[in-house]
Amino acid sequence: MPRGPETTRPFEGHSLALRFLIAFALAVTFFAAGPVDAQEKKNEDEKAESTEKKDDGKDEKTAGDDDAESKDGEAAKGKAEPEKEKTPEERHAELLERIADSLSKRMRAVAEREKAVSEREKALAEREQALKEREALQDAREKIIEDREDPPKPQAWNGSPSSAPKTVGKYIAVIDANTGQYYYEKSGATKTPVASTQKLMTALVICSEDELDDLVTVPKSVLQVEPTVVGVKPGQKFTRRQLLEGLLVRSGNDLAHTLAVTSAGSVEAFAEKMNTMARTLGMKNTHFNNPHGLPSEGQYSTAHDMALLARRAYQHPVIRGFVKTRQCEFKFPDGNVRTLYNTNRVLTSNDYCNGMKTGFTYASGHCLVCSGKKGDQDRIVVVIKSYKPYVWSDSEKMLDWALDLDVEPAQDEDQDRGDEAKADGKDLVSMAR
Repeated sequence: MPRGPETTRPFEGHSLALRFLIAFALAVTFFAAGPVDAQEKKNEDEKAESTEKKDDGKDEKTAGDDDAESKDGEAAKGKAEPEKEKTPEERHAELLERIADSLSKRMRAVAEREKAVSEREKALAEREQALKEREALQDAREKIIEDREDPPKPQAWNGSPSSAPKTVGKYIAVIDANTGQYYYEKSGATKTPVASTQKLMTALVICSEDELDDLVTVPKSVLQVEPTVVGVKPGQKFTRRQLLEGLLVRSGNDLAHTLAVTSAGSVEAFAEKMNTMARTLGMKNTHFNNPHGLPSEGQYSTAHDMALLARRAYQHPVIRGFVKTRQCEFKFPDGNVRTLYNTNRVLTSNDYCNGMKTGFTYASGHCLVCSGKKGDQDRIVVVIKSYKPYVWSDSEKMLDWALDLDVEPAQDEDQDRGDEAKADGKDLVSMAR
């Protein structure tokens, strides 16, 4: 069988040992190639990762170096600035800047204080407005009572026709301001509230114990006082003389409160002064709790006792001057002025009337202590528990009658003064004690 072409086999012709060495070398080369490539790849990856870390570290280091350089630069700059000598213009500019900043802070503080003051004044104004509204409401209620209430029929004194006129007022007393003689009383010993007429006692205590031209400060407690008020505010300063005039002309309860507290330290302490003065005057059926006459349990007087008080007040020149004042200008510390008009209508309707004091509460009714002078005659009329307009007509008629009275009055025939007199009215004379 013929042979094909001969093929040469690998390593043919080499010795067996040489073949073995060649095969071994090839095997080593084959098996070493894979791990070497993998190792090289691993080395390359590690090298790349190391390079990235180095780059990141370099970036961070660069940023840190930049920050450090910036801080160092700022520190160096800040350190360098003080060392640099400033020009007078620069120092002047810095001084002006500091002054402007200080002024700005002060202006802000002042603005805040002014705002707080404005808010307080607004609150006080609102309260004052509320008090005025309450006062107006009280006047409206009073008018309704006047329109609806049927007053009692006038009671006549059971003497001669030329004697005391008929009156509506429930409690009345007529006294001679010079001698202290009582010319007439109607239920004069009956205890009753007397409202603002007791401000005559407030005025008498102030005039007797305090310096009228001293400045006094309105207390915070004045905000608790009910109408009628003139409108003084806590912290304001007035002389006692000015407050006293407003008290006797316009009957401001806030003025009475201020006078009392600044005189005795409290309303209660001042009431003790009032009661001491009352005992000195012989007012045996009188007890005061406050300086203005607003309702208070256990506070009372009588027409008889109020005549004693009125006579003593009439003898004081300051009080006598104020009670006949028809109007006055009340000036506040801020420059505002309020015109105060006297509440006593008889002062303008009767030429002989020269004072004194009005009063009203629902408990006391309408009251008026009225004084008059005709020739050498000085007489005082006390009317309590009357009605409008009868309180004016009662007082005016009784005053005219008293000033024209020139006969010897009869001796008192009234019964015990501790109870209300049952007679309509009796002529009497008794010396004031």
